[in-house]
Amino acid sequence: MRAAIEESELVTKKDLQIEIAPIKADLNLLKWMMGALIALSIANFSKQFL
Repeated sequence: MRAAIEESELVTKKDLQIEIAPIKADLNLLKWMMGALIALSIANFSKQFL
C-alpha cells in the first residue's frame, strides 16, 4: 500500500481485502483461543466453588 501512495495510485477495495485477510485470520484464531480459555476458567471456577 505504501508503494501505491508514493506513486499516486489509487488503492482498490480488492487491494485492501488482500492486505486485511491475514489480520482477519489471526483475529479469528485469537477469538477461538480466548473462548477456550474463558470456558476452561469458568469450568475451573465452578468446580472449585460450587
